[in-house]
Amino acid sequence: MLLSLPTAIIHLLTVSEWLAAILLLRRYAVVAGFPRLRIFAHAMLPHLVAGLLVLSFHASGDRVQWLLEGSRLMTFLGSLSLLCVTLLMLRIRRIPSAWFALALLVLGLTWGLSRLWVADGLSALLPGANLAYLGFLVLLLVVHRQSPSLFSPWSIAGFWFLLVFVAGAIVATRVATLQLGLPSLAHADALHGASESLLSVSNFLIAFGAYRRLRLAKPQSAIKAGPSALDASAPVIDLPSNQSTIP
Repeated sequence: MLLSLPTAIIHLLTVSEWLAAILLLRRYAVVAGFPRLRIFAHAMLPHLVAGLLVLSFHASGDRVQWLLEGSRLMTFLGSLSLLCVTLLMLRIRRIPSAWFALALLVLGLTWGLSRLWVADGLSALLPGANLAYLGFLVLLLVVHRQSPSLFSPWSIAGFWFLLVFVAGAIVATRVATLQLGLPSLAHADALHGASESLLSVSNFLIAFGAYRRLRLAKPQSAIKAGPSALDASAPVIDLPSNQSTIP
């Protein structure tokens, strides 16, 4: 195993924080009465599997290549899932957003299969994964503008902070391979741990934002139906009179 104990702990933290975010978002969706947010939480599962596969790859001493390839596949599927589900959460006039989400899913899977047909290895899917994730980030801002109480700004900041992790990992990899002459970033433990800690920050922000929303959520069953009741499809937040919807 190439990882030192501190770097291995950071890897475990990133996976645990992402799992916590999934569970907290799912619970918040149930309490607040927003079923599509529960679908969003389930769409985060492929990235969880990708993280576990990467951790297993490092535990094997970076020798079991199919674990790394599997993580790339799950990363692509995870980014595509987040993009499609976020599109599903948009309020689009006239045409149901589900049709757009389904069309985008089919298009993304078709592109992925075409890349695998002509390319050697699942690393060919990574550009598509990056593009899908960027699209997800943009749509996430639109969803937040339409329904400010749905996602906490902390969670949105966490999803965007992942870009900082990607940039840090690219720089660290170049330093490890080009400057230090090592086979991979995993062989430069300090750089590896530092870059992975950025992912831990990202996942922590996502989970913390979901926790904040869950704390302020008022159970849907406690709301009496009536002309003045809020739309049943929207999450209900119980806030003090002097507090805004932004935690």
